[in-house]
Amino acid sequence: MTLERDIIPLMGIAYPMCPFVVATVEQHYLAQVASELVKLPGVKVSGPRVIIPHHALQEVGDALGSAQVTHASWRGAVITEKTWEQVESGLEMTEEVREFVLDGFLMPFQKDALAFGAPRDGVHFWHPTGSGKTLTGILWSLLQPGPVVIVTRAASRLQYGREVERFTHLRPFVIRPQGYVRKGVEPETLEQYAEKVTRPVVIVGWEALTNHVDALIALSPGAVIYDESHRGKSSKRWESIPLPGGDFKAQEAMARRRGGFVTDQDGTMVMIVPRRNTTMSAARLAKAADRRCCTTATPVKDRVRDLWGQLDLAEPNSWGNKGVWMRRYADAKPGMYGGMDTSGASNLDELRDRLMHSAHKIDYRTTHRDLPQKRRQSVYIAPEDQTKPAGGFVKQLKDAAQRGPTAILEVKLAQAASGKRRAVIGLIEDHLYDGQKVVVFTGRRRDCEELGEIVKKCQGAKKTQAQIWAAHGGQPTKARQEIVDDYMEHPGPCVLVGTGDAFGEAINLHDTDAALFVMLPWTPGQIRQWEGRFCRLGQQRPVVIYYVISEDTVDEHVADKLIGKLPAVEKIAEDAELAEAAAAIGGTQDADALADSILEKLG
Repeated sequence: MTLERDIIPLMGIAYPMCPFVVATVEQHYLAQVASELVKLPGVKVSGPRVIIPHHALQEVGDALGSAQVTHASWRGAVITEKTWEQVESGLEMTEEVREFVLDGFLMPFQKDALAFGAPRDGVHFWHPTGSGKTLTGILWSLLQPGPVVIVTRAASRLQYGREVERFTHLRPFVIRPQGYVRKGVEPETLEQYAEKVTRPVVIVGWEALTNHVDALIALSPGAVIYDESHRGKSSKRWESIPLPGGDFKAQEAMARRRGGFVTDQDGTMVMIVPRRNTTMSAARLAKAADRRCCTTATPVKDRVRDLWGQLDLAEPNSWGNKGVWMRRYADAKPGMYGGMDTSGASNLDELRDRLMHSAHKIDYRTTHRDLPQKRRQSVYIAPEDQTKPAGGFVKQLKDAAQRGPTAILEVKLAQAASGKRRAVIGLIEDHLYDGQKVVVFTGRRRDCEELGEIVKKCQGAKKTQAQIWAAHGGQPTKARQEIVDDYMEHPGPCVLVGTGDAFGEAINLHDTDAALFVMLPWTPGQIRQWEGRFCRLGQQRPVVIYYVISEDTVDEHVADKLIGKLPAVEKIAEDAELAEAAAAIGGTQDADALADSILEKLG
């Protein structure tokens, strides 16, 4: 067997099935092979075993192609592909998944993704926003015994916890800011939680990962989910510190204590130590886990170089170090002002071929075909993730007190809506990166204008060159209709920010991918009207309707009284169902009585 003839063809057989190839070399050939292979990043020699990551197969051929290595036995840990029926059986055996999830709830592409990811220790789910990749990731993690760690953005961690509770029988632990105490609830530590449950599920924000990574590693996680994995794209994991002259042994010992090493670079001794940042913490957690899953709708937001960090999270050490990868796929070359220029792209056909065996990709047309016409999604925002409401509410509450409970409730809902800007921007950006069309219903005219300006300046709108409109009842009816017409004709990405009062009735917005109700509609009539803007005759796209709910505000009581009574997220609501929701409120349609019952909970 020769490396040139037999090993290089394995690039089409071995590396798609596993992240590395293991070679067993006869003793009298070992020195010759090892001396060449150890020069290649990622290649390890341990006795007669040589482990070659799939990224290095080409380099192996370049280094040893002329050497006739005729007595080498090559083998790969072949992945046995799974069917959905096998995955379903495995999930049923855990007895952790709620019955409705496996009883016709999953979309065909979700089943395909789980069958693809089930046998893999590292997998990517690159699915469009709103396609249900959260559920796909949760189910994938349950196929492996042991604790589950979920890393998501801070504004989404509370919502992710509720999704775990909704789809499984597990009780998740959401890491909150130190010192946070919810009124009337005794705080529980991670250690206390882990002792009480049979399978810990811990959710942490990307922003807080560095502070908690040691505790998470101590859990010995069976699976880690990196939600919005593009947040771990940075390759800046190590810090280079030039060393002064002196006691080399002491300096080397100091580097080891910090998890690094000392090397000679151009005659200068340099200490290479891990940075204390998010991406290094994510990499450490990935290596401590048995299985890793990365979910995102936009794996490449800027350049091809964005991929290396994510690929290394899912399959640590299997794609080569940063330098090797950037030279091969990001066309790395010396920069004009020093350093390396990695803004380019190279060997993309080869990269696409490799990604076919690590990433499950779904395009919007597939989800468009499979998804129901309307889905509802509650999005909860923790108090620490809410922003300070805009001014003017003190006077408005004082004036509302003269008009009765209905007016007070509407002002309080507008006040809660005013503090949701940060989380709402994150949701909007997710859909913009997918080229989708978004409508946002908020409360006051002032909040509508401010949110519109913030959306225009956000990174997602700038990078996608999205068209943004902001309108409310203070503008002439003709002007608002022109904005609606422009929005409907726009192919996307675009955003229309408006008040529920101005756009919640008698307007067609049925060419919409996502609708965000930032100020909650609080009567069955409002829900029917607001949702009816998007779900009507001539509807052109499946739409997901987000009810954005601020924890510890009047929103929670409205959600408990009304929103929580609505049908399941994926079920299309008819007026009869909304009537049933109204009946559950206590048999009354009287607005003041309903407002009184909600305000009573606020004391």
